[in-house]
Amino acid sequence: MARLLTLIVALLASALVAFPAVAQQEVEIIPLQHRFPDEVIPQLRPFVESGGVLQGANNQLILRASRRNRDEIKRLLASLDRPLRRLVIQVSRERQESSVRQDAGASGTVVLGDGTVKLTEPRRLSGGASVSLGSAGSASRLTGSAADVRASRSERSVQTVQVVEGGQAFIQVGQSIPIPLTQVVVGPAGTVVSQSMVWQDLGQGFYAEPRVAGDRVTLEISPQASRPGAYGPGSAQVERLSTTVSGRLGEWIQVGGSGQESSGRERVNASVSARDSRDGGAIWLKVDELP
Repeated sequence: MARLLTLIVALLASALVAFPAVAQQEVEIIPLQHRFPDEVIPQLRPFVESGGVLQGANNQLILRASRRNRDEIKRLLASLDRPLRRLVIQVSRERQESSVRQDAGASGTVVLGDGTVKLTEPRRLSGGASVSLGSAGSASRLTGSAADVRASRSERSVQTVQVVEGGQAFIQVGQSIPIPLTQVVVGPAGTVVSQSMVWQDLGQGFYAEPRVAGDRVTLEISPQASRPGAYGPGSAQVERLSTTVSGRLGEWIQVGGSGQESSGRERVNASVSARDSRDGGAIWLKVDELP
């Protein structure tokens, strides 16, 4: 009996100790200035005391906790509820194309003791120079020609988009090209041929998601570009890149690049032709903070 009374007294004492602690919890409504509740609650909830409640509604936080814990939560909130930094992202694409064509050939007539040899140039060279050899009293005459043609082309495009830190941005500029489509369906009733039109979107753009810490920015970016291909309607030359880069605000960062080379040699009769071409490009980006 004495042991039972001791147990009851202990339970009552613990209840009396716990009740004041629960009674000290009060409800406070905290307005948010710059962030939404779902942005800050996941970061604040681990710091709410046992038995406390933190909820959000109408750009406000509803907190039930002791005064000490409420003050702690408000101090943490002050470092989170700040204006989002406004950013402007620039993506620059640079492309260089160069080609070299070298042709050399000879044509004419050479009279030998036992016959005549004729050299015929397969095509007339353009953009070069020619030299003829022969004499007034001779039927032999040779003409040699050579051409060295070089061409280069460069282009640069810049796209700009504004976004807040932690936000997502997407921009694409281009054109939609109509492509005729023919469908042939063979069925029990015969063959049905239908004509329609589909549209192919070609252009360039990028998707980006920046995160800022101090004067450094980390950017998840996926630039892409497409242009008509060389294999007829519907073909396209496509460039895609997906990466994460980091750098300082206001500095150009090279994201990537591409390049290809091709060469060819041809010899026909007394003519020789050589062609070389290069095509390369680079992608740069810069992130600036707006006031």
